[in-house]
Amino acid sequence: MVLKILIFPLLALFLSSGCSSDDGRPADDGPQGGSGGGSPQPEYADVSVVSFNIRVDNSAQDGANRWSERRAAAVNMLQREKPIVMGLQEAQAHQITWLARSCTDYAWYGLGRDTGTPPPETDAYAREETMAIFWRESEAELLDKGTFWLSETPGEVSKLPSADYRRTCTWGLFRLRATGTRFYFFNTHLATETIPRGEQIGILIANMKRINDKRQPAFLTGDFNAETDEAAFAPLLAYLSDARAAATLSDNRATWNDYGQATGSKKYDHVFFLSGRCVARQFRVLTDDYGAPYISDHYPVKALFGLQK
Repeated sequence: MVLKILIFPLLALFLSSGCSSDDGRPADDGPQGGSGGGSPQPEYADVSVVSFNIRVDNSAQDGANRWSERRAAAVNMLQREKPIVMGLQEAQAHQITWLARSCTDYAWYGLGRDTGTPPPETDAYAREETMAIFWRESEAELLDKGTFWLSETPGEVSKLPSADYRRTCTWGLFRLRATGTRFYFFNTHLATETIPRGEQIGILIANMKRINDKRQPAFLTGDFNAETDEAAFAPLLAYLSDARAAATLSDNRATWNDYGQATGSKKYDHVFFLSGRCVARQFRVLTDDYGAPYISDHYPVKALFGLQK
């Protein structure tokens, strides 16, 4: 009872403040509902998103945690959590095929990071990784989509000279079927090294601003291979808000688990959002039992937002 008494006033205060976050930065300018003290309060639609590094299929290295032992749990997670949109990292064609066949209420989009072509439908092992986006078709309609590379030539299959691998960002423009509200969704996976990661963040921000030039609501999910207190995140946090920090209800759990071998509290998986017309209500690291000891070497993260209608 005490928890409810504390939560609801905080939530009401959060909603009434428009779309600001808890990081102290002012909200972006959004549509105003008239003038004077009698202005109606905005109404919000729920939008849930998940970021999930599914972990490549590496049977030789992963042993009992290989993909064949985790794939049913991945489906269980998606069916139980029911996000409107989900961003996958490290997803290989046969993994995407498994999820798409098992969760037919979802559609997906993505291009392979090494070829720039759509992953084929296949049951056979496929090496190439895709930063795929899945969305629940009954809830959201895809209006536009694209992929860019985190390199000096974002429109081409390429990588930074300092980077380990080619890195991409997949994006989609969606419309909520219930309200007609539009939002952008971006999904990425950054380098494990500090120097290219900082460069990639700069490229990411520039292209997000180019694509979303009208500053519509936007979400960014991904495995960033670093925590947000790293200096490279400063320009990103000047543009977007961190859902973990801004949400009314949140947790401080690690996301990198290394199948139980990780030490310390490594929070590498994040959800960011463009303030202005949305409010972060909840952030949660998904450590539930979905039918396998570990669903991946990363825990998925889920965020719930209120999107102004």
